[in-house]
Amino acid sequence: MLKDLTIPQEFVLLALDRETNKLKSIFRQHIALYTVMACLVELSLKGKVQFEDDNTVTILDSTPTGDKAIDRLLEIMTSKKPKKVKNWASYFYQHWYKQREIYKLVVESLVEKDVLKVENTEILFVLPKKKYVDVASTRNYIVEKIRAELLEEGNVEEHTVVLVLFLNAKKMLNDYFSDFERRELKRKIEQLKKEKVFETIKSIDKAIRNMDAAITTSASAAT
Repeated sequence: MLKDLTIPQEFVLLALDRETNKLKSIFRQHIALYTVMACLVELSLKGKVQFEDDNTVTILDSTPTGDKAIDRLLEIMTSKKPKKVKNWASYFYQHWYKQREIYKLVVESLVEKDVLKVENTEILFVLPKKKYVDVASTRNYIVEKIRAELLEEGNVEEHTVVLVLFLNAKKMLNDYFSDFERRELKRKIEQLKKEKVFETIKSIDKAIRNMDAAITTSASAAT
């Protein structure tokens, strides 16, 4: 079951790791938006959308995937005119209720898979607060899977490469890998980009960087 997790599911699971992200207030503020962008990356992996050379996102197949969060994003995108990656990031930044809706669907999917458990707690015994518990130690599984595929000799899945690209853009690799390991991960990915079988990761990598730049710009403009 753990091998069936999507990019947004793995991202959210790691993002909800309060021990590593407790000091990242800006990061936590935009987790829902980052989750939407992770869903967009997943749509690309599933062949539902394509990132064009001019960064426009073209919808190739609008049929549902069976994943509620990803299908909701696809539904929203299909109902709008085609946009560039940065414009989609800005769109969801402005429509916060839509990003929260998709984020909630991803969290619920992790609970349904028995990966996360939601506990209701209180701050100073007054303010209600939700605590998310990684009941299956799936975070460790994700990190070790990255190590096994990219830091050791063996088969490498496109999904794992794309996850690392996304985590790197959000500076989340720092939380789980040493300086040496991060250098080796980046070296390995640059090597894989030259292989024909991983041709698509170039466009995905470019799209991820454009998403991150658009979110940063939107956040700066709002302050």
